[in-house]
Amino acid sequence: MKSFLLLAISGLRRINRAAEEVLKPIAWIGIAIMLITVVLSVFGRKTGISMPWTEKAFIVMLPVSAFVIAPIAYRRAANVSLDFFHDMLGGRIARLHLLFIHLVLMLLFLIGLDLTLRKVGIRFMPTEIFLDWLLGLDLASIRPFKARVMIPVLNIPWRAVYISMPICMTLLLLANIELIFRYILGLIDPTNEQVKPVRSFEEVEANRAE
Repeated sequence: MKSFLLLAISGLRRINRAAEEVLKPIAWIGIAIMLITVVLSVFGRKTGISMPWTEKAFIVMLPVSAFVIAPIAYRRAANVSLDFFHDMLGGRIARLHLLFIHLVLMLLFLIGLDLTLRKVGIRFMPTEIFLDWLLGLDLASIRPFKARVMIPVLNIPWRAVYISMPICMTLLLLANIELIFRYILGLIDPTNEQVKPVRSFEEVEANRAE
């Protein structure tokens, strides 16, 4: 069991870290584009120069950037969290608490993946059948987003923007599974280095390499 967990964690770490290396520059580019469009929008309003594309570009880049950053923030626990109750538990109970939370998050990510796939017109039967069996959720009643709706001014189909959502939901699931395996390993072998928080563990590893 322990050897399987270590092997699975190692493989998922490689995949998730490779995904992070791809997502980081995309996130920076997205933030830079949003900053530029905001500055140009304010400049246009002050000078009377019409630049309607800036508002549309900001609306597009905001969800894309949020979904791109989400897998990195989630895996490295860089998101805002309330740790008061968790810190009171300590030891194995704290790991069980985190394990339970991330199992619930896995279900939410699966629902999110199914819904975002439908948003771009894709029906993925395995998640639909699994969620219907486990939770009794009939997501088939939600109509897939098939209409070719274009973004005004930019003339880009909304589907091209929404495609970032199922991709990043998949990456959130991969990060989620890695974290779940880490918490299970923590219950079996609390002293193992792989049990440490991802951010601190990989920082230590990077310092060793230097």
